[in-house]
Amino acid sequence: MTVTAEQAGYRALFAAGPFRRFFASRAVSLIGDAVVPTALALAMTELGYSSGWLGGMLAAAILPKIVFLVFGGIAADRTAKRPLMVASSIVCGSAQFITVIVLISGADPWWAVLCQGAYGISVAAGYPAAFGYLPHCVPAQHLRPANALIGAWTGAAALLGPVITAVCFALGNAVWALALDGLSFLLAAVLLWGLPRGAAAVGEGVGQGVSAMREGWRAMRGLPWLLRMTLVDSTILLLVSAPFMVLGPGLVTQRMSANAWVLLMLLFAAGELLGSLVAGRVALPRPVFTAALSLLAMGLPPLLLAAGSGLAPLAVVQVLAGASVGAYSVLVTTAVQRSVPQEHLSMVGALASVGSFAFLPAGYVLAPLIASWTGPTPVLWAAAAWTAASVTTLATDRRLREFRGQNA
Repeated sequence: MTVTAEQAGYRALFAAGPFRRFFASRAVSLIGDAVVPTALALAMTELGYSSGWLGGMLAAAILPKIVFLVFGGIAADRTAKRPLMVASSIVCGSAQFITVIVLISGADPWWAVLCQGAYGISVAAGYPAAFGYLPHCVPAQHLRPANALIGAWTGAAALLGPVITAVCFALGNAVWALALDGLSFLLAAVLLWGLPRGAAAVGEGVGQGVSAMREGWRAMRGLPWLLRMTLVDSTILLLVSAPFMVLGPGLVTQRMSANAWVLLMLLFAAGELLGSLVAGRVALPRPVFTAALSLLAMGLPPLLLAAGSGLAPLAVVQVLAGASVGAYSVLVTTAVQRSVPQEHLSMVGALASVGSFAFLPAGYVLAPLIASWTGPTPVLWAAAAWTAASVTTLATDRRLREFRGQNA
């Protein structure tokens, strides 16, 4: 590796050729992905589909990812990681292109749902490989700033995503932003070409899958705080994030304008960028406990939206919520990468992701269904209350409070 222990700071990371190329691939892919939530919300609304269809589209992309992510973890630990990432990018790009064709042609939207399902399966194959590939690019002492750079770019890309979607919307159809997402995946695959293969950590072959899952589960159980945080993540995504993402566009558009929703997504992304950079720079004595407390900000946007707040207060809390997500991702990911043996890292990452996202598709479907009976406001009040209860549960865990994460 060309990055040495003596070099410090974000700039030094780019002295490593493998990290530079890997980061570029992730960067273009993240820009494309950042357009999807806003693009789907505006495109489906523009085409006259209900919030139920929007929830169905979002769920279709997430559910297969949850089902197949563990198998992606097995493959990533037992085969070279780069080919998995390349194949995943190609399939994801193709699925988005076909989704665009279905939506602009007026074909049966179920075909678009199926395409999003294929997208989710492909992400399940590629995500564990990408999670486990970073230690092949940088030494252990640079994992936190490397994760911070990726997290910060996630926020920066999320800033660009709604802007790109808004431009496409102004030019005639927000669905064209999905075509850019497809193109970004293909470019990401090209950028990965020629990088180290990321050799299997436990020998070639995808056999002994049950054994691999058992070993990964054993490694994850060695981090009790991660088990509890994964469970809390899953309920927050189910009861907080999903209702806000599905019910929010309609309420904000009705009370304010479609542009107001784009602005809120931009501000969330700005907060995510800020939170990632700060978390990458500051060495915290209890990083996991700090990450847990930061989740309180996730309940503020649904709280204010339920209270009928105007745009200005919503804008402020969106920045705070984004900052919490950015910091949380950097701190927890680095703690996991420094605490789990490399031969089990992809599997642990897959298991944690499966646990975190397990109920999100149900949230996308159930939130509009429950709101059709109760109205959206009670659902959002419940989301805010659940956030406070969840963080309180984490804060009472002594092992989580005391975990140091090897100076993560």
